[in-house]
Amino acid sequence: MKILLTKDVNGLGRNGDVREVSDGYARNYLIPQHLALPATTSLLQKMQKETAEYQARLKKEQEYQKQLGARLHQRTITIKAKADKQHLFASIKPEQISQAIEDQLKVKIEPSALVVKEPIKSLGLHELKIRFASDTVSLVKLKIEAK
Repeated sequence: MKILLTKDVNGLGRNGDVREVSDGYARNYLIPQHLALPATTSLLQKMQKETAEYQARLKKEQEYQKQLGARLHQRTITIKAKADKQHLFASIKPEQISQAIEDQLKVKIEPSALVVKEPIKSLGLHELKIRFASDTVSLVKLKIEAK
């Protein structure tokens, strides 16, 4: 019997895979446990359509992220913070950087997308990487000034 897996099953396959299994295994275990559905032609066509739509959305999102990465590349963001002559009183957090990017460049970036090797605790110019889901990396300059 041909089945379409609705969840990952060890030793059989992953969600969305079509497999040939014995009738008893499908009827007595996989289907009652909601691990699989009988692979009818209409169900397979529906899955192919959903897969094609998902791939199109994924491609569109990747293209958007590449454009966003190109738009942000080598831009300078300025953050003002409390400091003495050279050192900040508190380090700059990714959330603050994300908010500054949103305020100055009108682009929303998740703080988790920012690659900060070590805490930023000094005034001056720092380089920062922004990593997008599509393996696009953009370098941004971060200028820290005293208030």
